[in-house]
Amino acid sequence: MQEHLLPSDFSLSSYDYTLPQELIAMHPTSPRRDGKLLVYYRNSGEIRHCHFRDFSEIVPRDYTLVCNDTKVLRARLYGYKQGGENIREILFHKAYSVDSAPSFLVQIRGRVKRGTEFRICDHNHCPTNFSMRVLEVLDNGLRVVSFYDDTRNAPLHLTDLYAMLEAFGHIPLPPYMKRQDTLQDSIDYQSAFAKNEGAVAAPTASLHFSDEDFSYLKTLYDICYITLHVGAGTFANVEAQDIRTHIMHTESYAITPKAREKILGDSKLLCIGTTAARAVEYFWRVRETEGLCDLFLHPGNTPKRVDALLTNFHFPKSTLLMLVSAFVSCEEMIRIYTCAIAHKYKFFSYGDGMLIL
Repeated sequence: MQEHLLPSDFSLSSYDYTLPQELIAMHPTSPRRDGKLLVYYRNSGEIRHCHFRDFSEIVPRDYTLVCNDTKVLRARLYGYKQGGENIREILFHKAYSVDSAPSFLVQIRGRVKRGTEFRICDHNHCPTNFSMRVLEVLDNGLRVVSFYDDTRNAPLHLTDLYAMLEAFGHIPLPPYMKRQDTLQDSIDYQSAFAKNEGAVAAPTASLHFSDEDFSYLKTLYDICYITLHVGAGTFANVEAQDIRTHIMHTESYAITPKAREKILGDSKLLCIGTTAARAVEYFWRVRETEGLCDLFLHPGNTPKRVDALLTNFHFPKSTLLMLVSAFVSCEEMIRIYTCAIAHKYKFFSYGDGMLIL
């Protein structure tokens, strides 16, 4: 725990800031290595302004890079409500039950009752042979649904559903972008080391490295991988005025044998993104190599194992901003963000980065 914690460190209002609209990145920097990188040194409080092309000159070679190899699903679907002409947006979240009658959690735009059926659309908004039925409406607004292949009159299991999402789904860009995904987003919103399908949002710190850049880093650093499937809960607002009472969303994770060895050993760990950091810290606490992670890092629950962090600039009042504060303190986080705004860094998923050493 950080020393000299104040009541304000746990107050939601302490994590608010004003961001000029023009600093919200709607598209990534191209090439990725030209993205700006703010470097913060915890020992001295020094801030340096660099670029991602400088990464290997800044980070000492004795760090092990911990990367999240989750792969973003084409999780946004569109469908016609039975008997209606209007198209509804459907966001796949995750599997709910995987038994003989598989069911899934989704978010559907607009009011929907139990028993409602939808016809899934292709990219031209033409009906497909796939349908979706609402089985239950949960208190949190999510719906439990089943998907069907009507040509076989059979429910879709998870593997089949992933194939259907790949064929007819859209890249689930963050809601604040308020635009349709493009073919370029299918490249930009996926990391160079994405491997295991299951995320509905990208681990955005990973997006700063092109295939070529990451191949070069592999010649310089020891690298290990974890998987944490980023859920839609990453965009959820914190409502609790005392952040310690916030109920954290859960996300599935897995730790590879090499990552386990590095975490339990004496390696210096630099996590590429908040999701990698949460997976490492959760494993360090529970010593289970797979399961559901609900770890909430904040100034009262600080990292025990992660030595350094690469991350983006995050939304006001978000758990991600509180995680950054767990590394540097709430007061320093505000100072860093004020500096980043003054230097015109781009924010959020497609924005610039911040390296905490």
